[in-house]
Amino acid sequence: MTKEDTLQILHINAEDPDDLLDLYENGIGLIQYFAVEKKIEFDGYFRTKWEIEAEHPMTFDEEYFENENRSELFVFLAAEADDEIYECLEYIYNLTHHENLSKNVLHREIYELREKGVKF
Repeated sequence: MTKEDTLQILHINAEDPDDLLDLYENGIGLIQYFAVEKKIEFDGYFRTKWEIEAEHPMTFDEEYFENENRSELFVFLAAEADDEIYECLEYIYNLTHHENLSKNVLHREIYELREKGVKF
């Protein structure tokens, strides 16, 4: 998957959104997939932990991999580390939030998630 593919899918999904929160959460999931395809991971999250789970079923509960805050933190950190991920996040974030994404906003979002105790 490329940045262009990701942006195209995000754009198609954004053409007629019924629910901005749903659009945002689906966008985060798609960007997470793109980041995993680029082999981006933090503290073993996402790819390494999936590989561990495949070898040792029941190591992690379902909530571990479906936690929206964890996925969001992963995408935000990936956006901080990778310009293509940032562009994709910026597109969906600007459509679904009352402020535009900037590096300062990104850093604030990461800080707030970590303050809530979100970790990998």
